[in-house]
Amino acid sequence: MIKAAAARFAHYQDAGIEVSIRKHDLREVLPDIKANIVLSILTIQFTPIEYRLNIIKDIFEKLETGGILILVEKVLGNSRDIDKQMIRQYYGLKAAHGYSGEDIERKRLSLEGVLVPLTAKWNEMMLNDAGFAEVDCFWRWMNFAGWIAVKR
Repeated sequence: MIKAAAARFAHYQDAGIEVSIRKHDLREVLPDIKANIVLSILTIQFTPIEYRLNIIKDIFEKLETGGILILVEKVLGNSRDIDKQMIRQYYGLKAAHGYSGEDIERKRLSLEGVLVPLTAKWNEMMLNDAGFAEVDCFWRWMNFAGWIAVKR
């Protein structure tokens, strides 16, 4: 994955734009860098819940003042019934795009216990608790959501 990402962003580096791709366990402190933007796209949901706030705090500390975190995560519905409806719709979309029932079930089983989503509210509280003064949801589709969080 690191080689593929490096190849994908090579043209940015060729244009003089700094892109850093690193192999790193998020449960450990992030490298000593300063960033203007950090992207966390469907990533934090794969870390144990007890590490997530510290990861977000670490990202906050590494951001320059005015820097932003873009966070996209799978989320739980606010109730069990709503969550079930969203999952049902999501699986329906996958089926409409050619995935077989067996493919969908195999993927579900492979993620069980590995991907642990939180509610949207819990993610927003975590961002606020980490120090982000401005947090806004910029995208939501069923059981997926994206936020922009600004460090002031």
